[in-house]
Amino acid sequence: MPSNKSPSSVTPIDHLEPARDDEDDTASIASSDMSTTSTEMFEHEPFDTFQSKVSELCRKEWPHLCKDTLTTTRMDGGSYNRVIGIRADSSGEPASWIKLQVLQFLRNVCPSMIRKTEIRDYVLRTPRNEHAWVGHEIAILKFLATTSVPVPSVRTFDLSAENPIGNPYMIQPRLPGKSELEMYLKLNTQQRICFAQDLGSALKEMGNIKSSSPGNLDPDAFLARSSNLQVLRLHCPPRNAFRQVHSVEPFVLSTPQTVYEFFVSQFARQRAYDLTLHRKYLNPWKPFTAIIQHLHRLGFLNENIYALTHMDLEPRNILIYITSPTNAKLSAILDWDETVFAPTFTNCRPPPWLWHTEDDGDEELDEAAANVTPKNADLAAVKMAFKKAAGEKYCKWAYATEYRLARDIAKLSIMGICSNDDYDTARRIVREWNELHAKTQLEVCEIFDDEEDK
Repeated sequence: MPSNKSPSSVTPIDHLEPARDDEDDTASIASSDMSTTSTEMFEHEPFDTFQSKVSELCRKEWPHLCKDTLTTTRMDGGSYNRVIGIRADSSGEPASWIKLQVLQFLRNVCPSMIRKTEIRDYVLRTPRNEHAWVGHEIAILKFLATTSVPVPSVRTFDLSAENPIGNPYMIQPRLPGKSELEMYLKLNTQQRICFAQDLGSALKEMGNIKSSSPGNLDPDAFLARSSNLQVLRLHCPPRNAFRQVHSVEPFVLSTPQTVYEFFVSQFARQRAYDLTLHRKYLNPWKPFTAIIQHLHRLGFLNENIYALTHMDLEPRNILIYITSPTNAKLSAILDWDETVFAPTFTNCRPPPWLWHTEDDGDEELDEAAANVTPKNADLAAVKMAFKKAAGEKYCKWAYATEYRLARDIAKLSIMGICSNDDYDTARRIVREWNELHAKTQLEVCEIFDDEEDK
């Protein structure tokens, strides 16, 4: 039963301008073969016919532009969204006498700048699956647009299917930059330092976006411009594009909890769900409960607050934009669909790929080694720049072994056990904990439970 305590509110940050509208872009134009494969894989309407519907939508969104000035392009999408490129060329748009004089002056002084002003590139994203929680991601992006965390802005959206493409969608300005996976190893040391500072500052900012309750930002309340931003209780299992909301999991406002209470309640909910899947003898929640009890008694869970946490903050979701031979910026952090308010240390997973570049191409670097300072002076400087920007509290929660294990437990308690890899992670957590506390009363049992559930 929900508590009688009042629902929590979110602490917003000072307003800053949303992500800029530049001419560059993160997504690449897909090859014909890949696009055909994607269409077949997801059983979608072929681009050739879908394109006409997108064109109709564009004419509704830009009614002042002629048909020939709006072009659409097939682009790579992901497993969650189909993505279409849109270009709007307003160079032939009728203008007032004053605007015409200004445009003529700019054409004479800086023709390249005026051309960029007249052409705007956008992307249309529409979910591949009917269960996608489009409103939640839009609410998160619009909320973060009031902070200094760099995210894609949203030009317009429709959560219904009552539109020319017959599906929810959002239209966003295309972003400058490319994926970290493609760009980071090409940066020089000074560019890496600048980028590391940006990333550290963004994570520090996210840590300052707080709630007294765990859960998801309530998209309906936010998009309705409610003055009191509200947080919904986490779904169990978590909601995603490929899973229908569980029939017994309605939208319930979250209430303030201690971090210890949060873990205990999530373990109970996850165990109950596991039993519906006949996972009787694999029970990681039992040793996790013991670990959390020990951490609670040892004083590691005293910060009873929840920070906005991107649950998939991997290099593939980070864009780098090179602005000069000595500077590279964090253009944007992408894919906020799994964002939650989680215990503050959950937001503090360090990015060892910034300073351990010898493991290039590996997104799953050993987080346990993240606190090891590289012997290479340039890489050590990159790490120092990140730590200074992220701040003292972030570093405290990022590198301590106890917080690293608690962070892994928090992710499983929020996302659930979904694969053999997740069970491997659970075994690794228990093994590391027992190695840390070998031959003491803090050792815990394994994840295999041969006892009857009470």
